[in-house]
Amino acid sequence: MIIQKGRSKYYYQSVRIKGKPKSIYLGKASSPKARAYIQRKEEKKQHSNKEQELERLNHEVERALNVIKLMERAYLLLAGLYQRKSEIRKLQEEHYAQ
Repeated sequence: MIIQKGRSKYYYQSVRIKGKPKSIYLGKASSPKARAYIQRKEEKKQHSNKEQELERLNHEVERALNVIKLMERAYLLLAGLYQRKSEIRKLQEEHYAQ
């Protein structure tokens, strides 16, 4: 948590001790603890952004795979075939659309 008083910035970390919230002073903006705090927050933010991007890419890949499966079924049907439990079978005459 960053608190600005006048021109100075002070850094605190919120923790719970025996169930009660406490704020621990980390120092001014120029202190090493404060810089480490800022760096950790930035790393967490970058990690979160990467996770969101990977989730979005995973969703897009799933959509593309579903489209490919649908196209595969359509091509098999056009060729007079169908897939059943990893087997490609030939359509029988009575199953053709009239």
